[in-house]
Amino acid sequence: MLWCNDYCFVHYPKTAGKSLTRFFVKAWERPINGFISKGQVKELADCELEKTNIVVGRGHENLVESQQIIKEDGKDIHAMKAIFVCIRNPYDLMVSNYHFMRETYKNNKDKANFIVAHNNDFDTFCEEVGVSSPRNWMELDGKQPANLQVIRFESLNADLIANAEKYGYAAPEIDHLNSSKRGHYSEYMTSRSEKAIYEKFEYFFAQGYYERELFGDESVLQVAQG
Repeated sequence: MLWCNDYCFVHYPKTAGKSLTRFFVKAWERPINGFISKGQVKELADCELEKTNIVVGRGHENLVESQQIIKEDGKDIHAMKAIFVCIRNPYDLMVSNYHFMRETYKNNKDKANFIVAHNNDFDTFCEEVGVSSPRNWMELDGKQPANLQVIRFESLNADLIANAEKYGYAAPEIDHLNSSKRGHYSEYMTSRSEKAIYEKFEYFFAQGYYERELFGDESVLQVAQG
């Protein structure tokens, strides 16, 4: 997460968090506070981190956790101009998660979700992997804050520029970090994986952010197990 006097950014996993962190660190006025992963320190080396209050931490604090952290900093998250969160098509997000966890398994062999990804096909992964509901990053006290500003992964560049113009902060060049090269999510989907994804991300569908899609019993692309 990041925050300054006027804005907060909460990072739901696998939604261009590194690119968004870099963008907001460049865009917002100081002082900027936040938590980033160890790997991001190098990626933000040209952003003058020494002039911020950004430190290495967990980095995926949800909205309740972020509210408490900001309160301890003497600020009210509801009084900020905007709380930014990025959302992503859940089918695409899960395909991305699956490939990421399989590709980085060697460095995460002790983590349950990575083991599930490594040992199973995509359908089984979707059924067995643990996922935190996006509701936790988008609601406080059972409802979305009035100042919640949703950014869509699918229109990332346009949304970031539009928000910069709306709120009057800088719009630096958008760096796309950790972008993956693979088939379209629809090529990995089946009716079985769709059902599992719908159940895990019901919030996105219920809120009208995305519509359910129909897929066949067999996927177009297969990924070798193990």
